[in-house]
Amino acid sequence: MKRRKKEEHHVDEGWLLPYSDMLTLLLALFIVMFAMAKTDSGKLNELSDQFNIILSGQTSSGNGGILPAYPKIKKPSDKKKEKENEEKDTKQISQAGKDIKEELTKDGHGSDVEVNEEKDGVRIVINSGLLFSPGSSTLAPSVGNVTKKIGNSLKKVDNEIIIAGYTDSVPNPTSSNWELSASRAISVMDELVKQKAINEKRVSIQAYGEFRPKKPNNTEKNRAENRRVEIFIVKKEQDTK
Repeated sequence: MKRRKKEEHHVDEGWLLPYSDMLTLLLALFIVMFAMAKTDSGKLNELSDQFNIILSGQTSSGNGGILPAYPKIKKPSDKKKEKENEEKDTKQISQAGKDIKEELTKDGHGSDVEVNEEKDGVRIVINSGLLFSPGSSTLAPSVGNVTKKIGNSLKKVDNEIIIAGYTDSVPNPTSSNWELSASRAISVMDELVKQKAINEKRVSIQAYGEFRPKKPNNTEKNRAENRRVEIFIVKKEQDTK
């Protein structure tokens, strides 16, 4: 009788493929964790690209893998330089406000102009009576020299500018107080843009009507102070990233 051939048993090696993939992933993970503990951002970016290649099966780096490409790390900002720029900007806008106050005071308008240095910039407050006739949003012809001196000082800065209009609580016969405050702010803006004192790309308008009074609207003196146009020179934001 013929001997029966021994049955050959083959070991199932299907588990090797997922096992090798898992080891590859673990290796890549440890490489990235190790790299993140170092301060060399260039090497970290390179390892990130390679990690992306491993996971995606690509031959070159890119964003098409399982994970997005690691964001490039920006160099630490120069704190000293930022501080110097901030101080320079603060000094420039402060001087612009002082120049406006000084020039208008020389012309006898010192009581109509107020300059305040604030955390976010410099606020120049101008009584509307200096610029406009009662109830009007058209600049008075006599204020050409006033707006010119304001413009000459603003030419020295390239910051963002906000021009805001305010009124008292007395109803305006031709339009709402809100519309009047907006129209006055726009008139001032148009004049300063026309003089090339401010860049039209860096100026914006705000209108508050009677709703942001400086003082209660209970006396004529207080109402006169509430009728105003404010020019706010905004401090530049420093890059802290």
